[in-house]
Amino acid sequence: MGLNDNIRSDYYYKGLIAEESGIPEDSLEVVFNRIISANIAQSRVAFIPVVNTEKCTNVLANIKVKGEQDECTADLSKVDNQCFKDLLTTAGAEYVLILNRHFLRKQDEPFNTIFYFISYSLYNKEKTEISSGSNYFTAMHLESAETMKKTSRKTSDKIASAILKLVAQQPAPSAALLLSKN
Repeated sequence: MGLNDNIRSDYYYKGLIAEESGIPEDSLEVVFNRIISANIAQSRVAFIPVVNTEKCTNVLANIKVKGEQDECTADLSKVDNQCFKDLLTTAGAEYVLILNRHFLRKQDEPFNTIFYFISYSLYNKEKTEISSGSNYFTAMHLESAETMKKTSRKTSDKIASAILKLVAQQPAPSAALLLSKN
C-alpha cells in the first residue's frame, strides 16, 4: 500500500518534481505508488491489489512514518486492529507491503544524478513488522511516469524478491501479499 504524502527530497520541492516530470502535483504520490506497485505485481504473482478501497483509505489515513529520508518505517499503532485484519482477510492476504516513502536525493558530483529511494515495510495480519528496507534506482534528471516505470523495474523486482524470501522464511504457510495501487 502506498502511503499518502510520501514523496520527499533533499533538493526538489513537489512543484518542481511535478513540472520536470510532467505529473500533476496533486497526483505525484498516486503515480509514484502505482508505478512501483504495478512493477512489483507484474514481476511476482504473489502480490495482489487491494479490493476494498474504503477499508484501505481508513487504514492508510492512520499509518504514520517514522524516520528520515530513505531510512524510515511505517507505524501502524494508530491503525484499528479489526479494520486492518478485515482489509487483509477481504483481499485473501496474510501480509501487507507498505511503500513508506519515495525519497529523491540529488547528487551533483561526479555526475548529475538523482537517486529514487523506495522505502518499504512488511507487516503480517497481527500488525507485526516483519521487515523494512529501501532500494533505489537512478536517473540523470526527473523522469516522466512512463520512463520511471521502465527504470524502476529492476528495483521493484529486487524489493519483491526480498519480500518473498522473507515470507517464505515465516512459520505460516506462504500466502499472498496485499499491494495497493493507490
